Amino acid sequence: MKINTVILISSLFLLSCNNEAPTQVLVLPTLHGAHETNPNYSYENLMQHIRKYNPDVMGVEIRPVDMDLNSDSLDVFYPIEMIMVRDSFPGKVSGIDSYTQTTDNVRVHQGLFTGDSEIGQLKELLQAMQTDSLLLKNYEKAGIPKILEEQRRMALNYSASEFLQGEYDRVTRIQYRLEDSLYKGTPYEAYSVFNNRRDLAITENALQLVEENRGKRLLFMVGANHRARLMDSLAKRPQVELINEL
Repeated sequence: MKINTVILISSLFLLSCNNEAPTQVLVLPTLHGAHETNPNYSYENLMQHIRKYNPDVMGVEIRPVDMDLNSDSLDVFYPIEMIMVRDSFPGKVSGIDSYTQTTDNVRVHQGLFTGDSEIGQLKELLQAMQTDSLLLKNYEKAGIPKILEEQRRMALNYSASEFLQGEYDRVTRIQYRLEDSLYKGTPYEAYSVFNNRRDLAITENALQLVEENRGKRLLFMVGANHRARLMDSLAKRPQVELINEL
C-alpha cells in the first residue's frame, strides 16, 4: 500500500507539472525612428497593440541600470518607443538591454560612446569599414546591400502583424550569417562579436524574466534586428507559447 501511495503521489505531481499553464510571450519588433514614417506601424499602432494584448509583464530595450532615469535623460540614448512604454505602464516594465559586460552596471552617459571606450572604439571601427574598399567589394559580392535594402523596405511599410509572420527575421538571420563569415579573421570581427554578445545578453535577460513569471502574459519589445535570435531561444523553452498573431 505504501508503494502504491508513493506512485500515486508521484503521478499526480507529474500530471500537475504537465498541466501548468503555458507562459504566453509576444515579441514585438520595433522600428525606432521608422515608426514616424511607416503608415502601417506608427507609434500609435504600437501602443494600441500593447494595450490590446494586455501583458502582465513587459521587457524593453533599455538597460536595467538606466530604467529609473527620467525621460529627458533617456531619450538621448534610447528609442522613444521604449521610453513611451516604460512611462505608460508603470510597475509592469523591466529593462532587458545590454551594451557590454564591463559597462552594464554603469549609468548611461555620453562618455560610454566616445574616445577610448569599448563602444567608442567600435564606432571608429565602423567608420573604417565604410572606407575599406576591399571590404566594401566583398560586402557587395555577398549581397548584403540587397538584404539591407529589403529590410528597409519592410521597415517603412510592414504592419506589426506582417512583422510577426517572420519574413524580416528570416532575412536578418541571413544577414548575420553573411556578416559573421565576411568579418571572421579580419580586424572587423570585433563588430560581429559585439552584435552577437549583445543579442545573447538581451536574450538571457528576457529568458530570466520568463522564468520569473511562469504562467503569465509577457511582451518583449526589441529592435527588429534583435527579434530573430530571441525568438529562436524562446522556441526551445518548455511551456512557452509564442504569440505570432495580434
